[in-house]
Amino acid sequence: MMNLFLRAVVFSVFLSVGEPVLLAQSSPQEPTAPSDGGNPIAAPAESRGQVPDAGFSRQVISSAEGDYVLSSGDMVEISIFREPDLAARSMIARDGTVQLPLLREVNLAGMTVRAARDMLAKLYGQKYLVNPQVYLNVVQFAERKFTIMGQVVKPGSYDLQGGQSLDLLEVIGMAGGFTRIADRGRVLIRRKTGNGKSEIIKADAKRMAEGKAAIIEVKPGDVITVGESWY
Repeated sequence: MMNLFLRAVVFSVFLSVGEPVLLAQSSPQEPTAPSDGGNPIAAPAESRGQVPDAGFSRQVISSAEGDYVLSSGDMVEISIFREPDLAARSMIARDGTVQLPLLREVNLAGMTVRAARDMLAKLYGQKYLVNPQVYLNVVQFAERKFTIMGQVVKPGSYDLQGGQSLDLLEVIGMAGGFTRIADRGRVLIRRKTGNGKSEIIKADAKRMAEGKAAIIEVKPGDVITVGESWY
C-alpha cells in the first residue's frame, strides 16, 4: 500500500515539473542582449532622416561633366563649401557671361566645367576666401540641334542632348540612313563660325565608313546636306 502511495506522489511531481518545460519549448524565444555588453547596431543614416551632404552630390555631378564645354543658354548652379550666401544659379548670357556674387560678371562660355570651376576657385581665393571649394553643375543644357537634309530617309532637325557628341556617320544613322539615290561621297556641312559667318565643310561619308577619311564631329547648329547621285 505504501509503495502504491509513493508511486502516485512521484507521478504527480513529474507532471507538475514537466508541464512548464513543455510550455517553455512551445513559446517563441525572446532576443537576448549581446554577450559582450555592446550597443545595438545603429540604423542607417537614411532611416534616421539624414541625407547625404548636398555639396558632395554636386561635386560628383560636376566631375562627371568635367569635359563638357559651357555655352550660352546653359543654366549653371555654382556653390562654395560652407559659403551659402555665395550660391548662385544663372543662365549663361549670349555674350558668354554670368553674374556671380562678389565677382560680378564672369565669362564662362567656351570653358569646360572643370576649367570654369578651377578659375572661379582662383578668383574667389585671390581676394575673398581662403582655399575655396567651388562646385559647378549644369542644371539645364542649352537647346542644341542640328539639321540634316537631302538624300536621307528621315530628314529634319535632331537634338544633341547635353554634352552628347556624335559624328557624321552617327547622325546619318539617326536620320534613317542614305536613300537609294544618295551620293555618299558628297556631303556638305554648313557650320557657323561666329560673327554671323559660316563655313562649308565637304565630307566623304563613304570614305569615312571605310576608314579612309577622318571622322567629322557634328556640332550644334550644323546644317548637313547629303547630295544626290546622278547615275
